[in-house]
Amino acid sequence: MASQVLQILRQGVWAALTGGWYHDPDSSQFNNTCHLYLWIFLLMLPLAMHLVIR
Repeated sequence: MASQVLQILRQGVWAALTGGWYHDPDSSQFNNTCHLYLWIFLLMLPLAMHLVIR
């Protein structure tokens, strides 16, 4: 029961607050790192585009 609540908090609430990224312990370290850097890139892309266009 407690593990299910923890999984819901980690994958549901945390992912919703961060825009979809969460650390998946079932995936490899490489996969988690690539997803994190892709998430950071996509988060900063609109700001960078706005700064370049204006």
